[in-house]
Amino acid sequence: MRRIALCIALLAALPSGTQAAQINYSIGGTIEHSDNIALTETNPQEESTLSTDIDFDLTQTGRDTTLSARGNLEYLYYTGDLFDDDVRATLVGTFNWNTWQDRLKIIVEDYASYEPIDVLAADAPDNQQQVNVFVAGAQFNLRPGAATRTRIDLRYNNYWAEETDDFNGDRYNAAFTLWQEPSPTTRIAATVEGSEVKYDQVSLDTLGADYQRLDTYVTWNRNLSDIDLEIRAGYSWIELTDYNTKDDAPLFRTVLTWRASARSTLDMGLYYQFSDAAQELMTDVTDPMGVPVTPGGTPTVDPTDVTIGPDLYRQRRVDIGYRYNGERFSASVRPYYEDNEYIDPTAESEGNYGIGVGMSWAIQSSLFLTGSMSASYRSFDSFDRDDDDFAVYVGLLKVLTRHWSMGFDLRHQERNSNVPEASYDENAAIFSIRYTR
Repeated sequence: MRRIALCIALLAALPSGTQAAQINYSIGGTIEHSDNIALTETNPQEESTLSTDIDFDLTQTGRDTTLSARGNLEYLYYTGDLFDDDVRATLVGTFNWNTWQDRLKIIVEDYASYEPIDVLAADAPDNQQQVNVFVAGAQFNLRPGAATRTRIDLRYNNYWAEETDDFNGDRYNAAFTLWQEPSPTTRIAATVEGSEVKYDQVSLDTLGADYQRLDTYVTWNRNLSDIDLEIRAGYSWIELTDYNTKDDAPLFRTVLTWRASARSTLDMGLYYQFSDAAQELMTDVTDPMGVPVTPGGTPTVDPTDVTIGPDLYRQRRVDIGYRYNGERFSASVRPYYEDNEYIDPTAESEGNYGIGVGMSWAIQSSLFLTGSMSASYRSFDSFDRDDDDFAVYVGLLKVLTRHWSMGFDLRHQERNSNVPEASYDENAAIFSIRYTR
């Protein structure tokens, strides 16, 4: 929490021009009753939870600066004292300062989220921790020709987790990019990028997680009125420095966004690359399909959890998302498949696939029926475990005035696992009231 507060204060203190900031926020209170708050297979315990939270969205654009931040701060009180009171925070904050006639850009970013301590255990209140990734750096831009540009990027990342100490560490990154813009809609770039990651401590049962990484790749971007396409192809070399273990693999990534009509958007991602938990956290919180629900919007459920830890893995992932925004009905669907093969053979490589679906229907201009569903299947290579997860939400949202709204939601979630005492079944009812500025 102290790191998040420090980042917010730093962003607010940096120069940001004379234009007033645009701030949107909402404050809410919630009462939730669960028939199995600890998500256990046997001896379920009922519990009522009182919570209050504030959502905010801030943007400010000055002559040379841009600042944006969105996040949530929530306080939870468990009336039966089954769990300690908790404070949870999420944040995506970015600050850019262009200087030296736009040749130099100073960059500050912060990504905070709440993630499981043990990804194998249920997402109960005692299996949650605050996680934070802080980024600071500089970007140097030169333009030797009318259509040719070069860029040098320098970054420092700091990783921190509330409970998983072996996630804590630092990343140093430098990249050189040469690109051309043969047309206003097309860009071709060649990049050489080097990284070094050092963790504060390493678990005794791993090979050692510190690593060095070198990437070379070519990126092709095409941005049209209805299509954005990025294709990246290259090669990566990594070395676990503590044990001199080396590996290499092709690097490939394709991201497509197609605005098929004024109401329909299709996006697709295809990834084959080395990755780790910190990189996934920064990707997940900026997912364009993961926007929070607003009156008339489409709720979406993220069916995956990030395994918080230091280990590097080879990621194979495909996800496809479709969103429809109608006058009264909106819906989204996102199937995915992912396989993570850890470089350290003692780590638990895993594969999972699933789907998330969300919908919203305006029964009246001020009354909305919302729903979402997620289903996923997960297995592990190093031991015999298979989990089937399913969750469904149904709710009513009533807009009372321009600023006030209230909602009532029902939730059901379950896990079927072949491991004893890993399955669970939970039902919950949630009443909320919210003020939105």
